[in-house]
Amino acid sequence: MRRAVTALLLLLCASPALADQSPRLVVLAPHLVEQLYSIGAGGMIVGTVEHADYPLEASAIPRVGNYAGLQLESILALKPDLVLFWQSGSPAAEINQLQRLGIRTEGFEAKTLDDIAADLEQLGRLTGQQARASQQARAVRSRLAALRQQYQQKKTVRVFYELWDEPLSTIGPGAWPSQALRLCGAENIFADATAAYPQVSAEALLQRQPDLIVQPVSTTEPRHLTDYTKRFASLKAVQLQQRAQPNADLLHRATIRTLDGVAELCQLIDQSRQFYATKSGVSPQPLPR
Repeated sequence: MRRAVTALLLLLCASPALADQSPRLVVLAPHLVEQLYSIGAGGMIVGTVEHADYPLEASAIPRVGNYAGLQLESILALKPDLVLFWQSGSPAAEINQLQRLGIRTEGFEAKTLDDIAADLEQLGRLTGQQARASQQARAVRSRLAALRQQYQQKKTVRVFYELWDEPLSTIGPGAWPSQALRLCGAENIFADATAAYPQVSAEALLQRQPDLIVQPVSTTEPRHLTDYTKRFASLKAVQLQQRAQPNADLLHRATIRTLDGVAELCQLIDQSRQFYATKSGVSPQPLPR
């Protein structure tokens, strides 16, 4: 019995997580990797998934799968103290299997821009980086408050937000970018959609006539964009050249940098708002009810 207890104590003392209080993390979402680096905990990550590419150091972390599937053997071989996952974006079956195997897991699901700050604080508690995390969370909340004060009371701009060209897809009220539109004082013309990321017909888009077409662009995941001049020449926004291309790599990840993307989006929407303010007779018709 005494030998068994001694062996257990030796094992615990040899554990790097207990020796220096730095847990070995496997992180199954790119935005969580980025958040950990922002609070000084990036060096604790021993495994992650594809597309975890920011900051640059994250590209060197071993990969253990992607949103479609995880390599459980690789994860176990890394001997993580904690696996962090994205509740709606990580493969549920594999997460459940890790939990059944006794691996400690923690799920995250940022649903609002304010959740970015809350997630930072939770990551700080899990990694012992509370001071840095609290500082970053305060900065996020302060910047969000400033953006809301600057834009939310301005005249509404009606926006079509293109996510994909074929099939033509946009965002519904439950989609992550929809709250950025609201913060910027914009109205999503498909806010009545029942799906978070609905496909829409050309006829529906032509009927709703947005003031501004937003086409987020990515440098890490390039895609084709709709050629509105050829396909939707009768849209008033096309005729008036009211199109904007914000940075999707900022807007579509729930991290501190998201606020840079939101600020850019708000500026682009405000430019369109000012354009319409200088024109007479070009204001849009009310959204069909």
